[in-house]
Amino acid sequence: MSLYILAALTPDNVEVAITDERIEQINFNERVDLVGITVVTSLANRAYEIADEYRKRGIPVILGGIHVSLLPEEAIQHCDSVVIGEAEELWGQVVEDFQKGKLERFYRASAFPELTQSPIPKWDFLEPKAYSYFTLQIGRGCPFDCDFCMVKRFNGRVYRHKEIERVISEIKLLKKLDPEKLIFFTDDNILAIPPFTKELLSRLIPLKMKAWWCQSSVNRLKDDRMLDLMYQAGCRVIFVGIESVSQKSIDSMNKGAVNKVDEYKDVIRKVHSHKMAVFGSFVFGNDTDDKTIFEETIKFIDETNIGFAMINILTPPPGSRLFTRLEQENRIFHWEWWRYNTDTVCFQPKQMTPDQLYAGRHRVLNQIYSYDSLYKRWDALWSQGVLCRQKKGFFAFCTKGRLLFTLLSLCSTDFKRMRFILRSLWNKNLSSVASVDLGLSFHDYAYRFINKAHSKGLKSSFSSIS
Repeated sequence: MSLYILAALTPDNVEVAITDERIEQINFNERVDLVGITVVTSLANRAYEIADEYRKRGIPVILGGIHVSLLPEEAIQHCDSVVIGEAEELWGQVVEDFQKGKLERFYRASAFPELTQSPIPKWDFLEPKAYSYFTLQIGRGCPFDCDFCMVKRFNGRVYRHKEIERVISEIKLLKKLDPEKLIFFTDDNILAIPPFTKELLSRLIPLKMKAWWCQSSVNRLKDDRMLDLMYQAGCRVIFVGIESVSQKSIDSMNKGAVNKVDEYKDVIRKVHSHKMAVFGSFVFGNDTDDKTIFEETIKFIDETNIGFAMINILTPPPGSRLFTRLEQENRIFHWEWWRYNTDTVCFQPKQMTPDQLYAGRHRVLNQIYSYDSLYKRWDALWSQGVLCRQKKGFFAFCTKGRLLFTLLSLCSTDFKRMRFILRSLWNKNLSSVASVDLGLSFHDYAYRFINKAHSKGLKSSFSSIS
């Protein structure tokens, strides 16, 4: 999303081209004057490779994004300038300085920019068919200060948001590109300011959006009026940072004021009663976690019928309090940023070995994304109208997507997979085809890692920084 924002911030007399390496190859021989690359930690090594390749050709490179904002001295070894912080008030100056031949090494945001005048991203550069959903940001910032998170440091603790009219204009523009595509609101906590969110939701209802997803903290999901407005406005899935089923672990993350484990089940039931699904995010590897955390998490997910869950290995972002503490305790294994991806162990856990953490995480994935476990949870949700199409009748069942999905599954040689797909697609409560497809993706992800782990004997190479 950041590249499309930057395109909108670029002066009109500058020609812009955007390349996303996930969907297309980079043409290093394309004649360009200046290259900008946005960098997150897990992709920093690749970003540096790209930057180095362009600089070999004599093309100046600008690096920006959260990783290089935290490690500008590392980044400047691979580029001509580093943009530190949010770019709204910096990018125009960077381009102007380049045009004048006066590019500086570092550009640092002096404050968090107001978003009331933030331009609509240049979505006309986007190829809609290349992506499974659209992303849209309403605001930035988070009042919480979790140990493992960098949002507060990078975006501030005050939630800043766009004007409602601007949000609606952006939604209408995305819907023109593809009226059927799901929209994901990327705000870390869309419910951060309840009065604003309720006003926004009321304005979204007339748009009759078919489905959108968002993120929220647990403590904001107790308001029935809010949940009712969310559903009416088109929300169908809420991504929630549950983090852990252990209150000790929650407290160790500095999230105890927000997450109360003894409230989880009631909150999840309330969300489900409003016909919206919870997409839970969990983190393993905190200092209070021992080997029992894995089975406790499996039990919790099964009992609460969480439809989807992101299962992460604790990953200390450089610049965070967590990283600093682990580094001081000589518990960081390496600075190989490509491994800082929540799939691998980058530090020495306190109450288990690295291999036990690695294996335990994969055991959870294997269990919750087995066909039987997925179907059991989904069947319970479907009976409440969650993850279901609202239209009923024969023609609601016989959609093109459902029929095509069925035909493809019948061609499968995997009987268990075929049975799971057919049971899911043709259940009496009329499941969402998109949710079944997503569930299969998570199953494949989980079992790909499980098979890889088994082929390695669940052994990984861990070495101390000393």
